[in-house]
Amino acid sequence: MERRSDGRERSAGKGRQWLSLVFLACCLFGTGVNISAAIAVAPIGVECPEIVHIGEPFRVRVRLPGVPAPETLRVVWLGISLDVELRCRGGDCEGEILLGTEVGKTKPGTQTLRLIADVGGEKIAMQRKIAVRAKHYPETRLSLPEKMVTPPKDVLERIAREREQVLKARNTFTARRYWALPLQRPVPGVVTSPYGGRRILNDKPRAPHGGVDFRAASGTPVKAAVEGVVVLTGEHYYAGKSVYIDSGNGMISLYMHLSEIAVKEGDLVRRGQVLGKSGMTGRATGPHLHFGLCLGGQLVDPQPLFDER
Repeated sequence: MERRSDGRERSAGKGRQWLSLVFLACCLFGTGVNISAAIAVAPIGVECPEIVHIGEPFRVRVRLPGVPAPETLRVVWLGISLDVELRCRGGDCEGEILLGTEVGKTKPGTQTLRLIADVGGEKIAMQRKIAVRAKHYPETRLSLPEKMVTPPKDVLERIAREREQVLKARNTFTARRYWALPLQRPVPGVVTSPYGGRRILNDKPRAPHGGVDFRAASGTPVKAAVEGVVVLTGEHYYAGKSVYIDSGNGMISLYMHLSEIAVKEGDLVRRGQVLGKSGMTGRATGPHLHFGLCLGGQLVDPQPLFDER
């Protein structure tokens, strides 16, 4: 038995567990504390980039070999707390999560990534500093019927109601992880409007493009880019007929301007399963698919995650 500073005793197993967690904290903080003389443990730590660019997704991996599985492991990024599902085998545990920043929403600077683990009743908080760099996105000017730029007053209440529904869907944070990389392209057409472009509609600045537009003739089958549970379907003023899928750990995929919807809320859909057919419902000047990817509440560029083969 070991004796605590307050005079109470704790088991040697608890001590080894605590030292393992201290080692993890040292790896993450980069404190330079040398504990090798105290106990020999396998390397434990986190993999994440030191620099990210606005709009680009990035992956965080946590590895805990030979450490008792935490009851919970959470990541806090840009003020949002997300549960990370740990997968353990033979005493080794791993977890991973995709995060990102949103163009037009996140500013360049230094952000803090925090990890909070609960192991055997002990909480330990770790952090890494990540530099968020600016990225240039092109500007797009469009001429549209005025009613598509400035909606009539009689639909404003509908638009506000639909915005609340969409925000609730985008901010669905469930612990079970369905996603795996790479994502599948939902339609085979080329990209006609990439992520991040600032929209100038009838000479009026609008928010940057929060997704990717694919060329898709009306009636083209639209396939799920990733496995998950349908959390919202509907026909919205701007997005038309839409489907939102929760793939866990804060990943929500969005499919807009559909002509038909083939799934319902609560359905578990597989990667590659047909969700509906493309069209031009909502605010669209021609048939296409708008695909979006939300990570922890941040709309990111999904293209780096596709299987382009």
